[in-house]
Amino acid sequence: MTNHAINLNPQLESKDFFEDPTLPLQIYIRDPQPEFPLHSHNFDELVIILKGTAMHAFDGQEFPVKSGDVFVVARNRTHQYQNMHGLALANILFDAKILMMEQWDIRALPGFHALFSLEPAFRAQHHFQSRLQLSERQLNRVNEIIHDLKRETETRSPGYRVMAKGFFMQLAVHLSRCYSDEPSNESIDLLRLGNAIAHIETHYAEKITLEELAEKSHLSKRHFLRIFHDCIGRSPIDHLMHIRIQKAADLLHHTHRSITEIAFDCGFSDGNYFTRCFRKITGETPRQHRQETHQNPLIFETG
Repeated sequence: MTNHAINLNPQLESKDFFEDPTLPLQIYIRDPQPEFPLHSHNFDELVIILKGTAMHAFDGQEFPVKSGDVFVVARNRTHQYQNMHGLALANILFDAKILMMEQWDIRALPGFHALFSLEPAFRAQHHFQSRLQLSERQLNRVNEIIHDLKRETETRSPGYRVMAKGFFMQLAVHLSRCYSDEPSNESIDLLRLGNAIAHIETHYAEKITLEELAEKSHLSKRHFLRIFHDCIGRSPIDHLMHIRIQKAADLLHHTHRSITEIAFDCGFSDGNYFTRCFRKITGETPRQHRQETHQNPLIFETG
């Protein structure tokens, strides 16, 4: 965190960190990490421990961290580093919604869901044992990427938005793959659940059953439903519907294909049903959405 952000307010605001509103992505390398009070923030934070050790106070619990540990601190979660011994870390602040991470192909990787969504949700239950732990070789590679990312966000040479976002994507892919390489017992459980989520997001146009998803997670259907809702915030079927509508909205904006064709390609067998679902989730019809986004194309630009 930057020194100017230290104040009596425990809630850190994105406007104080993302100087470029079109690129909600910032990186800070702290060596050593300074003392900082218990706080939360209205953005997400990817943490990479570069060296040293500390105790991480997180939502009223404490977990030891050391060199090579990688984890996500989700928005509105309180945390602080205590008992630091030579602690150095990289903080990568990001806003997943504005970056439109829900549309990235990386969501086909179970490790992505495990690292960015599931491990934070299961952190207390797993006592932080399902975190990503990088080997020395993996950490060296991550170091290269984060320094490239830092250079782009600081120098702001022409094209820096694309380059910075590209390096962040590269980092996310690399870490997601690392998570899958040598999973712990706790990580295996998260990867299985991540596999079910990835299946929804890559086969959204096909018929998907709860039984199929539960089998991929190696869980009973009842247990799968409960865990999925706890982690994602909605049921698997509701999540599938949101993915379909999201993909349809993207096609409505970026192609001139008919609404009926788009409906079929996104898993809807009935155009009227597609329109009802689209309106329920977005508040407008597919036709209205296409007209609005074509009139205001910049709302989909990500830098």
